[in-house]
Amino acid sequence: MHWKPGRRIASGKYTIEDKLGEGGFCITYRARTETGDFVAVKTSNEDRCKPRDFAKWQQNLANEALLLAKCRHPQIVGIREMVLEGLRWCSVLEYIDGIDLASWIEQDGALAESDAIHYISQIADALEVVHREGFLHRDIKPLNILMRKGTSEAVLIDFGMARSFTPGLTDVHSEYVSHGFSPIEQYDRQSLRGVYTDVYGLAATLYALVTGEIPRSAVTRYRSVAKQEGDPLVAPKVFVPTLSDRINTAILQGMAIEPDDRPQSITAWRGLLGDRSSEESIASPPVSEPPLSSDSEPRKAPGKSAVGLDYSTLESYLKQEQWQEADRETDRLFLAACGRDKGEQLGVEDIDRLSERDLRSIEDLWYRYSQGRFGFAIQQRLWREVDRDYTQFGDRLGWSQNGSWLPYTQLQFHTNAPEGHLPTWGRRGRLWPLLSKQLRHAGIPGDTW
Repeated sequence: MHWKPGRRIASGKYTIEDKLGEGGFCITYRARTETGDFVAVKTSNEDRCKPRDFAKWQQNLANEALLLAKCRHPQIVGIREMVLEGLRWCSVLEYIDGIDLASWIEQDGALAESDAIHYISQIADALEVVHREGFLHRDIKPLNILMRKGTSEAVLIDFGMARSFTPGLTDVHSEYVSHGFSPIEQYDRQSLRGVYTDVYGLAATLYALVTGEIPRSAVTRYRSVAKQEGDPLVAPKVFVPTLSDRINTAILQGMAIEPDDRPQSITAWRGLLGDRSSEESIASPPVSEPPLSSDSEPRKAPGKSAVGLDYSTLESYLKQEQWQEADRETDRLFLAACGRDKGEQLGVEDIDRLSERDLRSIEDLWYRYSQGRFGFAIQQRLWREVDRDYTQFGDRLGWSQNGSWLPYTQLQFHTNAPEGHLPTWGRRGRLWPLLSKQLRHAGIPGDTW
């Protein structure tokens, strides 16, 4: 239930004036203080929060408040205090009288290059403070950047999805994405995170500011590249021919699909924009620009892991046609991808944690080195052909005979084995339907690619 104008909270300290907006599971109001000043009050949206999730979103509000208290900066929305109204925690925030950049673009069209860089530089200043404190914003987009009325100042808001991170370590973060502005690693619940995650969001925001267009989502781009159809991201210079080559290149490098291919810090990326004070920019990795048209040569499918797995051993076994060793290495990679140790068993909850990128990478290796005879895509196709009958599925792949499952020692580890015989991970019957679902999400529906 929304609060109505005139409602007084915090023992009358603040009076609700009107609703500013709502998104996700929170709602924000404009309120007036006892001295007549305006503040913004952010609290949980009871209409969207299920009772079992209410405590979690209350904790998120508290975490956001703590982050804002640590990251004081003119370009970051300020926090005044936390107050408890009934059972609901409320963040009392600085009220910014202005318009967000998404609405500005919608009303007036794309910004001039110089104006866009001016605002992006201010947000970059703010992000460098956030990152120094060990946090990622994770939701950088034009909608979350407000312009102070009557000034040329940009302010970063909405830290509800911000999370702490440790560089180089895999962590489990909620799968929260803003399509067009979130990088590929945010589509995986368990994935390596780093400052490069926010670099992508900032570069994508600059893309939108100078073109007036929302860029293609990272997951759409990834799937197209994995299928060797080319990167569908249209270079901003195609929309704006007068855009400088420097800014065009900076945007594309900042929006590289793979994290390793992006500048690894905001400072390094700013160097690409022309900030001569950045010494890191010299070391920024070179990134090929996406094709400007669909006639360009497709790029090879990416083979990097979302969680830092090393596929070199699997590839070595497959190259040498050591099929049984490759099969066992695939089992080890599945365990590692789910954070399990060798010898442990995977459960139903683990399958949901497998990243699309790791499934694609493992599938690509099996399919490529078996000349299209083995791999998940083949198994997925046969699964559909037997109408998801697991007994027939086992017989079709040679894992069973007349419904009687063969021991591992009687399986065939050579190219004369039945089509789709390897890898044998799918013999874990109760988990295969779940894996099949994950394969569909990864764009492996049963057709070769």
